[in-house]
Amino acid sequence: MSACLLAASAVASSIASAKPWIGPNELDLRHHIELLSSTGIITAPTTQWPLMWGSILPDLKRAQARNLSALERQALDALLARFEQERKPFSASIELAHSEQERRFLTGFGDSNNAPEYGAVSAEFMGSSWAGELRLSYDIPDAPREHRRLDGSYLARAFGNWGVTLGAIDRWWGAGWQSSLLLSNNARPVPGISLQRNRAHEFETPLLSWLGPWQLQAFIGQMEEDRSIPQAKLLGLRVSAKPTQWLEIAASRTAQWGGDGRSESLSNLKDVIIGNVDNNPSPQNTDDPSNQLAGFDIKTLWQTPWGNQGFYIQHIGEDEAGLQPSRLMHSFGANGLIGIARHRLHWFYEVTRTTIGAVIGDERPNLAYEHGTYSTGYRYKGRSLGASIDNDSKLDTFGLDWMLPDGSRYSLRYSDVSLNIDGGGNARSLAGRSKGEGSTLELSYHWRWAGLNTEVGYLKVDDGLRLYGREQGVETAFIEANYRW
Repeated sequence: MSACLLAASAVASSIASAKPWIGPNELDLRHHIELLSSTGIITAPTTQWPLMWGSILPDLKRAQARNLSALERQALDALLARFEQERKPFSASIELAHSEQERRFLTGFGDSNNAPEYGAVSAEFMGSSWAGELRLSYDIPDAPREHRRLDGSYLARAFGNWGVTLGAIDRWWGAGWQSSLLLSNNARPVPGISLQRNRAHEFETPLLSWLGPWQLQAFIGQMEEDRSIPQAKLLGLRVSAKPTQWLEIAASRTAQWGGDGRSESLSNLKDVIIGNVDNNPSPQNTDDPSNQLAGFDIKTLWQTPWGNQGFYIQHIGEDEAGLQPSRLMHSFGANGLIGIARHRLHWFYEVTRTTIGAVIGDERPNLAYEHGTYSTGYRYKGRSLGASIDNDSKLDTFGLDWMLPDGSRYSLRYSDVSLNIDGGGNARSLAGRSKGEGSTLELSYHWRWAGLNTEVGYLKVDDGLRLYGREQGVETAFIEANYRW
């Protein structure tokens, strides 16, 4: 599978002329979706990104004729307006960004994994059953071989309510706003092929219909050459369901498997999926057949007189015992909305612990995101596929987004961080070469005008945090701009 593979999820015929999904870089759209989910207008699961338009569009169309509050109408109109923008048969865009210092230290939902300075051009097309995008980007301070990228390019094909996809797109699995322990946008996207439901219909059988609308995403991708097991494969599966308006549950599993010198037969893949036997066992190779992580997350969200409020939790295990995830790391938080006239204050407070057993007082360092055979770890091109703080670290974050009636947004993120608490770390990981304790503060302003989408901001990282083994603290302004026509 070449590194220039294209990526996407597929579209059903009812929305075949629109971009298939909402990506994990769309913070404003997620806020709109959270509001409409809390009031029962959106009934589909919303904790797996990219989120298919086909999962939420039928609910949005039905809600147009309902008697909605001012905030609900604002969110509904914003989502439908974006959908109309995505319906163009052809569109193109250009992106530019500048920052004096590395600022992708703590990547959360809505962030990108590009370098501090980069430029990109892209072109998209939409057809009756096909959709695609070619995106070319250039990261200025990155390694020479990584300068030119096809990240974000995709090709999608619909087959009824299912779609086969090919490419490299960002994913975010979980209800967290600052961290996702299993799959996040921290690392560059792994190129591969995926399968996903478009519309989140309920099961027709009474035995399972109580689960409500459900969604499934599955993929297999190929990792880079420069790792302990070159060209290892990354597999992922997530199933989510929404049995009631206020509750969403999901189970997820990923695995690093195969690669140079490892068996990649179908029978071996079956053994990996069911947790059977070793991968290519021999006297020199008696390790596990793959590096697997699995777990679950739960999200609650309901409407109050002051807006939507909710709690969420994610448990991810680095091992298995009794067919259950074990050696757990955790992330949990609360989030909500305060509505004032047509202004909305979205807030969250989130706690993430990536030392195995940290929550129960049985800490086991150097286990999370690590593996004896796949010794480069659960990482892609030096960055964790899960939480941006990597392993043996803790992160407490308060976030606030003030959304104005004109569609602009002020954002604040304040975090207390402790990196590599045990003093170790994987030298092949960027975060593994980081250490220290301190706080970070990020302030930004985001606005749209016609086809121009712009964000400016300021980031301060304490000197007590030594990043990537070379930087000690960060203080920088930044700007990102995207123009689409």
